[in-house]
Amino acid sequence: MKTQTYRLIDLVFNLVILVSTAWAVGYYFFSGPDVLGSTGTTCFRYFTTDSNVLMAAVSAVVCVIRVLQLKDSGRKMPLWVTILRLTGTVAVAVTLLTVVFFLVPVSCMSSGIGSVPFYFADNIFVLHLSTPVLAIVSLLFFDREGTITRRGLLWALLPTVVYSVVYAVLVVFVKVWYDWYGFTFGGKYYLAPVSMIAMYALTYGIAAVLRKCRRTATHE
Repeated sequence: MKTQTYRLIDLVFNLVILVSTAWAVGYYFFSGPDVLGSTGTTCFRYFTTDSNVLMAAVSAVVCVIRVLQLKDSGRKMPLWVTILRLTGTVAVAVTLLTVVFFLVPVSCMSSGIGSVPFYFADNIFVLHLSTPVLAIVSLLFFDREGTITRRGLLWALLPTVVYSVVYAVLVVFVKVWYDWYGFTFGGKYYLAPVSMIAMYALTYGIAAVLRKCRRTATHE
C-alpha cells in the first residue's frame, strides 16, 4: 500500500475519532445525563472523559498534518506528534482495559451480568470502546513515520500520573470525591498507593506493548 494511501486512511480514522468524541462529550451538556449519571462539567472528573478529550485533541493535530502531507508528500510527521499520539492512545487504552478487566467484572459481581450494557450505552460506547479501538488501530497500522524510543514511553505515563495524583488527593485527603473507580476497595485508603503503582505499571506496559506492535506492523 502506498504511503499516501496510508495517510488518507489515517486521516479518516482520526476524523472519526475527533467528530465522535466531540459528540460524546457534547452529550453531557446537551442530552445528558449519560447512563452512569454524569452531566455537564462533572464529566471531566472522570479519566474516561479526560483521556478521550486528549485523544481527540491529538487527532485534530494529526488531521492537520495528514492534510498537509496529502498536498505535499515530502512532508514528514513531526516526532513530537508521534509521541503525543502514543500518549493519547495509551490513555484511552487504559480507559478501555480498566473498564473491560476491572469495572465490568466488579460490577458483575455486585449487580450481575445485566449491568454490563451500561458501560457501553449511548455516548459511553464512544468513550469506552470505539475511540480507544480506532486510536489503537490507527497507531499500529497507519502511523508509519517516526521511531518511538524507550524514553518516549515515559511521556505516555503523564496523563495517568497527573490524574491519579489529583484523584488520590480529592478522594483520600480532601474527600470531596467518592471512590467511583473502587481503587481503595471500599474505603481502605492504605491500598491507594498500591492501586496507583498498579495503574502506572499497567500504563507503561500498554505503552511498551503498543510500541512493540507498532514496530512489528511497520517493519521498523
